[in-house]
Amino acid sequence: MDYVIGVDFDNTIVSYDEVFHHVALQKGLIPAGTLKRKMEIRDRIRKLSAGETTWIRLQGIVYGKFMQRAEIMPGVANFLLQCKVRNHSVFIVSHKTEYGHFDCDNVSLRQEALKWMESKRFFDPQYYGLKRENVFFASTRAEKARTIAELGCNYFIDDLPEVFANEEFPAGTRKVLLGRLDPMETSCDVKPVSDWAEASNHVLGPATDDDVAMWASVVAGRPIESIVRVLGRGNSRIYKVVATDGKRFALKHYPGRLADARPRLKTEFNALQFLRKQSVATVPMAVEMDGGLNLGFYEWIEGAPVTRPALADLRQAVDFVERLHSLSREAGANGIGMASEACLSANELINQVEERLRRLRAQCGGFPGLANFLAHTFEPLWEEVEEISWHLWPTETREGSLPRGKQTLSPSDFGFHNALRNDGKITFIDFEYFGWDDPVKLTADFLWHPAMELNPEISAQWEKAMLGLFSGDPDFAVRLHAAMPLYGLRWAMIVLNEFLPGLSERRRDAGGAYCRDPDEARDIQLGKAKRYCERVKQSIPTLTVA
Repeated sequence: MDYVIGVDFDNTIVSYDEVFHHVALQKGLIPAGTLKRKMEIRDRIRKLSAGETTWIRLQGIVYGKFMQRAEIMPGVANFLLQCKVRNHSVFIVSHKTEYGHFDCDNVSLRQEALKWMESKRFFDPQYYGLKRENVFFASTRAEKARTIAELGCNYFIDDLPEVFANEEFPAGTRKVLLGRLDPMETSCDVKPVSDWAEASNHVLGPATDDDVAMWASVVAGRPIESIVRVLGRGNSRIYKVVATDGKRFALKHYPGRLADARPRLKTEFNALQFLRKQSVATVPMAVEMDGGLNLGFYEWIEGAPVTRPALADLRQAVDFVERLHSLSREAGANGIGMASEACLSANELINQVEERLRRLRAQCGGFPGLANFLAHTFEPLWEEVEEISWHLWPTETREGSLPRGKQTLSPSDFGFHNALRNDGKITFIDFEYFGWDDPVKLTADFLWHPAMELNPEISAQWEKAMLGLFSGDPDFAVRLHAAMPLYGLRWAMIVLNEFLPGLSERRRDAGGAYCRDPDEARDIQLGKAKRYCERVKQSIPTLTVA
């Protein structure tokens, strides 16, 4: 069946978080530390003198003069191309006046919106292929509802429940709300979705190989011969793509930014570009990316997983870290951001563990085994280890951040689990979390990561190599000694992500979990967490409080 699908524009197709933050900061309406979220910015401004008028004026400026700085909402591009593959008709119906309130420049909001769509290739037949006449602007909410009815929309997707509550909204149109549903504000026939990925799945069903092939051909700019899903990776979907000219690529589809705010695509693509420009040949080449589709194209690396690593493999890992550390002193590294969940102080590391603990505690009601583990195993051990490690930690970085001169560039998920071996040579992959960090975290994570399973000799040689490499920092050895048990307990929390809503589903959807039964997966991960705690407990006698 070919659907007629209507979609709202502002805050549904378009994300204004960044631009609202930029303009409000520029005009001195918000402090520098304000989060880049439109609703938070709105609430802050409304508290000012004449705040409501100021907010209305700001909206007119953003939707007009600064419209071209706005971003496409994560997942919209994928949805529109899926509609194209299925031959569904898409209409954009927006409640948008011609001009903004209090706008002395008389900028046409509607023309700016059309210019924005043009720049994002909405009307390009080789991309989304929407017809310009499929875009409608309404001066009132009632006019918008009437337009939806006249178009005969099977579905309408909007971020405002008030649109669906309008008395002229057509009864036969299925309502999809991009956001939380308040039962007091709207009727029970509204389907709330958290992001565009969920909206797409609800309206169109799961993405198919044809969908992915369409995305791939758009990004690559060439026809695709074949595309095959690669199972067993983490939170991103990986495909092996063969173009009709025989060239092979790795296609990576990253989690949506609404599901995970970290800019994984941009981080990884830029990291690999930086490393290849510095003549680092032990990483894949970044080929092409599309931020709207959240896709990255990379060189396809032939190789086998590095199981049972030998000393020769370890030498290559050490050499890679040494190369990263030397690049940390290059001027080009200054523009690189912090690694994901970087830990530059004892306080930051402790806070990260306690935040993970807080989130897991919230799930205990449905999982008595988890509740028992946290209350009787993890928390007593955590209190003991936290106190010992705090006193062992060098005073300078207990609360204060490690100076940049002692930091290093880090993949932040480094190890043989993210490596491929071909004819004895290792290529390191997965740089979604790349950036600046304390080398102690890199060292500890390599030893603690559940996928590594290093033998005692390899572990000892790794630690020895890192102590030598970072010996220029007189506190490195002491900091590592103090941090090791904390990182062990941090990993005990990480492996329990299976208990958190949404996270385990995304990993299984990406093919990163071979166990498809959620209960079995949670039992396995709980067993891992218990073993982490046992290992940390056994290490306590080796810790000495100064």
